[in-house]
Amino acid sequence: MPPSVSEKYKEEKKRNIINSALICFAEKGFETATIDDIVVHSGFSKGTIYNYFSSKDEIYLEVLHTATKNDIDVITNKFSVLRTALSKINYLFDLYLNIDLNNQKRLGFTVVFYEFTLHCTREKKLLELLTKRRNFFIHLISEAIKEGQASGEFNKNIQADTYSHLFWTIIDGINLQVVYKGFPYYDVLREMKEAYIEKLKN
Repeated sequence: MPPSVSEKYKEEKKRNIINSALICFAEKGFETATIDDIVVHSGFSKGTIYNYFSSKDEIYLEVLHTATKNDIDVITNKFSVLRTALSKINYLFDLYLNIDLNNQKRLGFTVVFYEFTLHCTREKKLLELLTKRRNFFIHLISEAIKEGQASGEFNKNIQADTYSHLFWTIIDGINLQVVYKGFPYYDVLREMKEAYIEKLKN
């Protein structure tokens, strides 16, 4: 009878596979990296990896699920103590203004995220999962804007859903620009933040 394996051991092995996969994706690109690359980097056999994940898509979806859950927890907890809609919008912008652009590991993961997003356009089920994730964050900002309209902080005539989509369009757009050397990320984002909030108020 084979020895039993604890849940803690399995979770640790799963995290090790995920971490190795992320490094491979960041170094080689999501499309180019293979399960064999993950085998070499992790030191696990291909069979071991397939015991936990059926494909590299599934590995990245697990990463995305964990990151999304963490983001939701952090943001909703913060929103619960912020007293105004404006402070919530400021907080979300500041999350990105406080990013360390010198962190190459983070830059690599950002590139992988957008690469995977484009990859999902060819896979209906993957795109549905990614859309569900995005819809949560769209709803989050839309509700904050509606709260601001109800309190008199924001213009009642603007379309909350449209401006929620606009926020994430700004964030996605500016994140894609960081691959260009010399791009003034912080200056541009500050300007975009100021213009966005000014439009919400007027």
